[in-house]
Amino acid sequence: MESAAQPDTAKPAAGGMMRLFKVPNFMLLFGGQTISTFGDALYMVALPWLILTTGGSAQELGIVLSAYGIPRAVCMLAGGWLSDRLRPRRFMLIADTVRLLLMGVLAVLAFGGHPLLWQLCAIAVPLGALGGAFTPASMSMVPDILDRDDLQAGNGLMMASMQGANLIGSSIAGVIVSGLTSAVALAIDAVTFLFSAGSLALMRGTKHATPDGSQIEASPEASQDHPQASAQEVGMQISFWGYLGTSRLIQIALFMFIVSSLVTGGLIEVALPALVQGPMQGNASGFGFILGGWGAGALIGSILAGMVGKYKRKGLIILLGGMIIAAMFALLPVGGVLGAVACMLIGGIASSGFAVLFFTAVQMNIPSHLMGRIMGLLMFSSQGLYPVSTVLAGVLANHFGPAILFPFAGLVLAVVMLFGMTQKVLREL
Repeated sequence: MESAAQPDTAKPAAGGMMRLFKVPNFMLLFGGQTISTFGDALYMVALPWLILTTGGSAQELGIVLSAYGIPRAVCMLAGGWLSDRLRPRRFMLIADTVRLLLMGVLAVLAFGGHPLLWQLCAIAVPLGALGGAFTPASMSMVPDILDRDDLQAGNGLMMASMQGANLIGSSIAGVIVSGLTSAVALAIDAVTFLFSAGSLALMRGTKHATPDGSQIEASPEASQDHPQASAQEVGMQISFWGYLGTSRLIQIALFMFIVSSLVTGGLIEVALPALVQGPMQGNASGFGFILGGWGAGALIGSILAGMVGKYKRKGLIILLGGMIIAAMFALLPVGGVLGAVACMLIGGIASSGFAVLFFTAVQMNIPSHLMGRIMGLLMFSSQGLYPVSTVLAGVLANHFGPAILFPFAGLVLAVVMLFGMTQKVLREL
């Protein structure tokens, strides 16, 4: 059953975000994960360039990326379970330590010149698995160190930092790889895991310190317990399957995420470049500008969502954001490259705002002892079907052309949001 939502009152938004940097554990998490995300952006540029410039083929690149991507998707579910068993901070620390070692080995192989395909796959599989398992743990970490009143602002800041680090990291990665080598970029990525692990290790044993200087007490063993959990909620200890079978909110969220994932994953990765190269008669720089529009919008949307006041109901705002995303996808093929950039910018703002508000509302309703598993399930439903979506988009774009897929995707998303509006539990979040 969902825990009863406490009445929210409006608070000064921007000040509420800045005050979070007075919370030592949040400051450590924010800094460590921002640096780690920057490193991830280096990896995503350096690895393909390493393979393609050391005698590897596009087919071998696809094999290595699959060796990374498939375990990453599957292990989101396992990561949620491990997060609940070990507590998020402990599991994240273990995952970052192992990834530091793996990335260090990959950098050494890259400095050696020509890593073999089996060597790359042997490293990519555990890297992907740990990356996927890390995701639900990191989503569970913010509720562990912030109270309910600061959770939305904290989620907004964390998502904004990731979007900003990705934007900057991708740009700098190209400079590092072209000016130096892929091996240098991979070595820097290894160092970012050291910073992330160090920030997690430095977190103190209390639940969290509030910005006014007070602390919520906790024993060292219970230091990672969720601060928003009530005694009644902990006492009930509802099972994962029992909660999943009775929580209408989670059931609706899973349905909406699965449909949205199937529709949008391949749309961006397959149909969009085909649209730019074909009907739009654009080039690679135009495609890059369009993707940059989404990234910039996502950064803006994360900050704005974190600044939204603590109002009692946010469900309709969330659903309105989904309708805006649907409209932007539907209109994207109409205005050429510049029109597509504008649509992606607006869609990115709505998408990040949707994600921050929705995940905050869900986190505030999940029993604390199930936080990792539920987050893992939601993450898998939103990202794990990506391979299916790309295959589906490729087949449909080949048969019907890429342009028609965008209004179709917009229509499907709009129907999903209209369905959400019929659900009282979602409207009244």
